[in-house]
Amino acid sequence: MRAAVADYYKGRDLSTAQTIRRAESDTEAARYIAAIRQGRIPEVLAVAASAVTGVVVGALAQKAVNNATVGGVPPVAALGLVPAVAGMAFPLSLSGRSVLTTGGLTYATGALLYKMLVPKAEASP
Repeated sequence: MRAAVADYYKGRDLSTAQTIRRAESDTEAARYIAAIRQGRIPEVLAVAASAVTGVVVGALAQKAVNNATVGGVPPVAALGLVPAVAGMAFPLSLSGRSVLTTGGLTYATGALLYKMLVPKAEASP
């Protein structure tokens, strides 16, 4: 099973498919698929790190523009759409797509949270 999972993560789709097809039972084939679908620890950590980084950087970006808004919406939040759309559009692995999409959406969330939690400074005359 480890060879099939390793082949999958190395991008060897044909080898992975052949290994699954040669499984002696449906149960064994299902175990291969489950191992692939669950992902590896580094992938899960990368998605989590992307989420945390996205929120922090989004909030810092909103702070850098003095909590400016356009129609009540932080303009920097739109920048989070770039990696989110890229993650959904590019032919990457599922983990790659997850990292990009999560980072982008949490970036926008960080900007929105900063806008909601920090009162806008009054302009001095």
